[in-house]
Amino acid sequence: MTVAQNIGFPLRMRDVHEAEIEERVAKAAGLVRLHGLEQRYARQLSGGQQQRVALARALVFQPPLLLLDEPLGALDRLLREQMKLELRRVHQELGTTLVYVTHDQDEALVLSDRIAIMQDGRVEQIASPREIYERPVNPFVAGFMGESNFLRGRIVAERAGTASVKVEEYLLDGVPSNGIRADQDVDVFIRPEKIVLAKAAGGKGLAGTVNDQIYSGECIRYVMSVGAARMVVKHTVRQGVFTPAHGDAVSLICDPLDIILFPAGQAISS
Repeated sequence: MTVAQNIGFPLRMRDVHEAEIEERVAKAAGLVRLHGLEQRYARQLSGGQQQRVALARALVFQPPLLLLDEPLGALDRLLREQMKLELRRVHQELGTTLVYVTHDQDEALVLSDRIAIMQDGRVEQIASPREIYERPVNPFVAGFMGESNFLRGRIVAERAGTASVKVEEYLLDGVPSNGIRADQDVDVFIRPEKIVLAKAAGGKGLAGTVNDQIYSGECIRYVMSVGAARMVVKHTVRQGVFTPAHGDAVSLICDPLDIILFPAGQAISS
């Protein structure tokens, strides 16, 4: 079938009048930016265009809810990035509820109004993308939604909204999760991009050593040793940012509100 025949197929199965089919196919093709390709065959299209045909075919009969089960899994990275933006735009224009199933954390964060994280058939947390990423309710959610650092420490003081935790010889302030109490062992959770690297300064932040640095275009990923622990730090590549070299001693500094304390023993491997 041609692109137009593919898109119009659900309408023909519902015995919609041909004139209305033509009108709705044209609208759906325009919505997914396939205008002018209606008479081509699927084999003549790129992978991204084929995905757009499938999306238009699913949308053309105006369903109140649309289930997408890993729809971008077969595409290369560039096409996935393009299709994520297309799906977001189509959703904003139509207002149709989309239930989007994915193992790709970035897709979930980019596309969703609300995210449900599941483990073994059980919902662990339902919240906005920002809350899921920045305020996970447990270490599983924290680790699943992105790269994570976990350090073992012990609570030494509590105050309104925060607690002080001793990590080896260092003292950090962080936000305790539910059930945390004084003198309790905890896992200290910090996202790699929330950490700022500075020249080594005694008493300020954690002291670490750069073991490796990996350039990935938009950021540099530093692998650090902090005492016996391994940590990862991500810095955006831009002028004026401190860029230590392999073997340098540095300080790792983080805002207390970006540190979450979980009961010890729950953390998964980062």
